[in-house]
Amino acid sequence: MKLTQTRETLLESLQATLGAIEKRHTSPILENVLVRIENSQVFWRGTDLELEIATSSQLIDCVDGEVTLPARKLADICKALPAESLVAIDIDANNRALVTCGRSRFELATLPAAEFPELDDLGATYQFELPENRLKNLLDSTAFAMANQDVRYYLNGMLLELTAEHIRTVSTDGHRLSLSTHCDTGLEVAESQQVIIPRKGVLELSKLLRADCQVPVAVQISQNHLRVQIDQLRFTTKLVDGRYPDYQAAVPAQGHIQLDVDRKDFRNMLQRVAILSNEKFRGVRLSLSENTLRVQSTNPEQETATDELDVNYQGDEFSIGFNINYVLDAVSHLSNDNMVLQLNSPESSALITDPQDDTVCNVIMPIRL
Repeated sequence: MKLTQTRETLLESLQATLGAIEKRHTSPILENVLVRIENSQVFWRGTDLELEIATSSQLIDCVDGEVTLPARKLADICKALPAESLVAIDIDANNRALVTCGRSRFELATLPAAEFPELDDLGATYQFELPENRLKNLLDSTAFAMANQDVRYYLNGMLLELTAEHIRTVSTDGHRLSLSTHCDTGLEVAESQQVIIPRKGVLELSKLLRADCQVPVAVQISQNHLRVQIDQLRFTTKLVDGRYPDYQAAVPAQGHIQLDVDRKDFRNMLQRVAILSNEKFRGVRLSLSENTLRVQSTNPEQETATDELDVNYQGDEFSIGFNINYVLDAVSHLSNDNMVLQLNSPESSALITDPQDDTVCNVIMPIRL
């Protein structure tokens, strides 16, 4: 088996599959990428048994065959080679991979392709199409609120909900919640479908999707898997087997206090006050008085920070505590210049929305200070 390909095409294929390949794994075969050559095409596939990324490309010269190669070593070699160069990979009689480019020569160990694991068959699937940039936006708008290594394993991922009216993504870690909705989908769904995409699957899929591409991508959902086809690249992830909590019950009613705030000014103010917040609890106090929004932070060293913003507010004085990181995340993941902060009481959740985009909604639980 051998192949000849440009450094850039080779590197693009390798880097796409690296998202599914562990740096160090108890099974050495899972640190490798499967390479299969057939009909002047090369097929690359990487997996960690939960996630699989496969891609293909045309070859300049080749001899059919298949083998597994150390993925990260090969990628590092390609990165170090000159731009626009031709790279040849030849498997010798001792099953060693000889990588050559000009006067550079590298010899790599291989493992048999027969040992490389196959992901379970998808089985019956439900399929739909969605513009690539819209799918990326749905993921990116809510991914920040996913839990990380929570004992409630179903929170370590993102809910994907399909109905005849919308496609919606929801994430929560129990302290905050974010949802993003794509309406008018024309989906033929008899009843609402919900699946939970694991955290790693969400993050890796988002890296592969392009924000500037409106070409539809095909999405397949089976009982245990989600698969997305992006041009020549195929992404597959196992789904989390669990029941997602009733997220709609966590979204508060419209707040009786509604503040229109300049999003960037508010974010900059929060970033300044965060400098002196408690590093462990990250608590800050938001206070409202006539036409003024004040944010205050203190830390165990008795240091304090206070900043103010002019707002249109005529009600009674009001105070509420928040984890400043949660507020910053919610504000940073809105895209327009203005935002609306909705509050009800010091004990109830706050709602952060975009007045120009009603498809995005962020909820933050208060904390006691």
